[in-house]
Amino acid sequence: MGFRLLTINLHTYQEHQCWSLWETVKAHDREARIISEAIAQQEVDIVCFQEVGESIYESITTPYGTTHSNMAYRIFLRLQSRGLHYNLFQDWSHVGFGIWREGTAILSKHPMYHNYSMYVSHNQNKDHFMSRNVTTSCIDVPRFGLLHVVNAHLNRAEHGGKEEFDAIRHLADSREHFGVRGGVLVGDFNTLPGTDAYHHMVYSTEYIDQWYEVAPHNFYEPTHRGKIAGWEHSDPARIDYIFKKNGSPLQIESIQLIFNNHFFPIVSDHYGYLATFDTY
Repeated sequence: MGFRLLTINLHTYQEHQCWSLWETVKAHDREARIISEAIAQQEVDIVCFQEVGESIYESITTPYGTTHSNMAYRIFLRLQSRGLHYNLFQDWSHVGFGIWREGTAILSKHPMYHNYSMYVSHNQNKDHFMSRNVTTSCIDVPRFGLLHVVNAHLNRAEHGGKEEFDAIRHLADSREHFGVRGGVLVGDFNTLPGTDAYHHMVYSTEYIDQWYEVAPHNFYEPTHRGKIAGWEHSDPARIDYIFKKNGSPLQIESIQLIFNNHFFPIVSDHYGYLATFDTY
């Protein structure tokens, strides 16, 4: 018995630019439909979204994100309409592209405990795009126990990414008193494989790059399409990761790119990862 985990950067409503904000939201029905279909068809247990967009013109709700424009909530509602019950926890970091609250979200088929969000960046100004707030949850995976998930969208190394990685690692360590059996760090780390910043993340072997674990021969396989925000002068590259806490009673069985036009249509400037874990 195991579980399936999906991660995808949603690109904050930038796939379709329309004459009004609400037309832009409506145009992204396509992306919401494709993503919800993939989650349903692939029987995904846990989903981590980054760059979740929500209009700044809608009131901030409690819990955060239950608005007409919130992309994670729209996908959540589509899954509900299929008779699939998921739990949702999310928070936002900053205003992106001038008109969107931008954040991260975790969806889970299984009960979520100790949900928590925390700024890991030096800058914590909601109006600055370098402020980074991560979401975490202890998910009660059947016949396994609590899996601690940290869902992150970090800055590049030269803007504090190394320190932010250390912060999420320490955050994960601080949650172990809840009795977690395993842990993963998931998301967009804005770090190229093989670089000094990448080695900073894996040098201690505390966390293991799951793509490398399965496909070392494809170490540099891209997860974005190139010439994207923050990487305007870059060719397609791998900047998204799933890191497993070393010693966790989890075994990666498979990991593959998704939303890449080969396995479900493109929905973002990023591709996603779909990983299957076995538990013991």
